[in-house]
Amino acid sequence: MLLPILIIIALGLIFSVYAFRGRRAMFKVIEIFRQHNALGIRDAKTLQELGLERPNFAQRIVRGRDFKQYALQILIKRGIICVTEDGRLYMVENKLDEDLRFSGLLRNSK
Repeated sequence: MLLPILIIIALGLIFSVYAFRGRRAMFKVIEIFRQHNALGIRDAKTLQELGLERPNFAQRIVRGRDFKQYALQILIKRGIICVTEDGRLYMVENKLDEDLRFSGLLRNSK
């Protein structure tokens, strides 16, 4: 009876850690876009310019999991980060404020 309870607790902790790291990565990605001034279609940047390209296999083994790619995909799906026809990325700050402030994820972003 104790083993199933311990397994459930362990799974809960794992999911909590993943959610925390994903949310923290979301704020890091937002900060990267602000630092590179990729805040409009005219200032759109490539993944390489932003430093958000996928790590290669060796880098993933050494560094562990990088949640920034996951966070970037979430922000793209929410429409906060847009992709141009040529693959460059930019952030729409108005959408950021509506989406993240409403859900309580963004406290004092500016």
